[in-house]
Amino acid sequence: MRKILLLLFSMILLAACSNQETIKATGEGDLWNAHLIYEITDTHLSDRGGIEYTGDEKLLYVTYSVVTDEGERTGEVEPQEEQTAISFGTSGGNNPPATKDEAIISLNHATIEITWRTITGEYEEQINLKVN
Repeated sequence: MRKILLLLFSMILLAACSNQETIKATGEGDLWNAHLIYEITDTHLSDRGGIEYTGDEKLLYVTYSVVTDEGERTGEVEPQEEQTAISFGTSGGNNPPATKDEAIISLNHATIEITWRTITGEYEEQINLKVN
């Protein structure tokens, strides 16, 4: 009986994982590149992403805001020496878009607003994301 329950649980788990869709959106600004990845199932949305600085100056301070149809996530970073890439980490929720097409629409509406400081001043850039 125990082996049957374990087998049944494993089959349910594998079936749930097989419905996962992964969708990636990217964008380019003058001095930043960005990406955001959605991993969706019927009941869960997980997202992760990041930004990368392509400029020549040393970054002193960076704030970002990721705005999607599902909400907004903000962060701030004091980059380490020579650091140009910043990860948003992973977040998730139990209210995913109803279909893959809706997730693509959401990502195509997504923007990332970046403010950063170097020794020469403070700057802003907004990047619009598009699904590849």
